[in-house]
Amino acid sequence: MRQGLLRSALLLTILGGFGVYLKSSCMKCPTDDSYSPECLKSVIPPWPICLFHDVPTFVKHSEDAATRCCKEDGDLSECKCPHKDSEKFIDHIDEWCEGVAACSASFSFEEDMESEELVGLE
Repeated sequence: MRQGLLRSALLLTILGGFGVYLKSSCMKCPTDDSYSPECLKSVIPPWPICLFHDVPTFVKHSEDAATRCCKEDGDLSECKCPHKDSEKFIDHIDEWCEGVAACSASFSFEEDMESEELVGLE
């Protein structure tokens, strides 16, 4: 009985430490204030997949996919997503495309702000 309690206490201690590790910044999805929240919501995949790359990489990959999946005429034939014919995909693709488009808008907006600041310094 006593060994069972000791094992349980040890297990809880280990799991508690693992919980703290999961809450640390190294186990959180990346973020970048230079992109809009709409952009980040669309391009950052769920945890733990989000841990594999940084925000610019996810933006780059999403913008690449958007060239195939976000066509004005709604043609999805070039889209590589294996679920492109599912109802869930079709219901969410427009929102995703708008979010990815916001990435370019937020990035170009910051470039414009920086160039305006540089012009103001001259």
